[in-house]
Amino acid sequence: MSTELIKIAADEIKQLALVEPKQASERFEIIANTMSDEQLSEVIEQIDIVTLTQINSQHDLSFPSIISELMTPEKIRDIVCQQPLYWEEKIKNNAEELKQHTFDFLTYLIRTQDNEEKQAEILECIAEDPAGLFYLSIPFIEIYRGEILEYENYWEDKLYEDEEHLEEAESYTERQLAEDAHNIGYDDPKSLLALIRQLTPKVETSIKALIRDEKSGWEAIISKFATELVMQAKEKNKVEDEFAEVDDMFSFLD
Repeated sequence: MSTELIKIAADEIKQLALVEPKQASERFEIIANTMSDEQLSEVIEQIDIVTLTQINSQHDLSFPSIISELMTPEKIRDIVCQQPLYWEEKIKNNAEELKQHTFDFLTYLIRTQDNEEKQAEILECIAEDPAGLFYLSIPFIEIYRGEILEYENYWEDKLYEDEEHLEEAESYTERQLAEDAHNIGYDDPKSLLALIRQLTPKVETSIKALIRDEKSGWEAIISKFATELVMQAKEKNKVEDEFAEVDDMFSFLD
């Protein structure tokens, strides 16, 4: 397939995404039936990160997608860091919703991959970016900061505020992860955390360290991390826009 046809396919996806990102995702799946993986990867390379973020954010996260399978770890990292700009208000302002949404999105991007090597590359790539590490930590804040205790029909969220209690919580979490690794489903954040621990222990250590630096309850930490993510995404866009303006100034030299 010629370079021109690949460009036409990429332009079609971008135009559709401006109107309805979900339709762009569906169109990509149709185009995938006529191209090889190598050609599809070239199409993806010609689509800007904002459009890729919109397409992946609108995809039904309960189903895998070809576009997420073919993206490079670097593209996936950039999408993760960009995605907070597209959070709906009901998600952005609710710790429980944020925890679930970030978990679902990460599961979709990571579990879609067909081999553990690429899963590990994605996790490491995301964690190398400060914003990426914030995002990667959100689904697990409650796990590391609290333990759910049951008293008859009453549930209490017991938070660990001092170092000694944090050690107890982490010890409990590690035991549970080891015991449950083969028994929990993909819809449980502990499943993803177990995968991170198995494939990239250093990433799990970074997540733990980031969360332990915070002294608030898990809901307050999630709110803080979410605010930081949105700010960093806006800052990155500002820098990229400035670079784009410089490129435009010298485009006559091309």
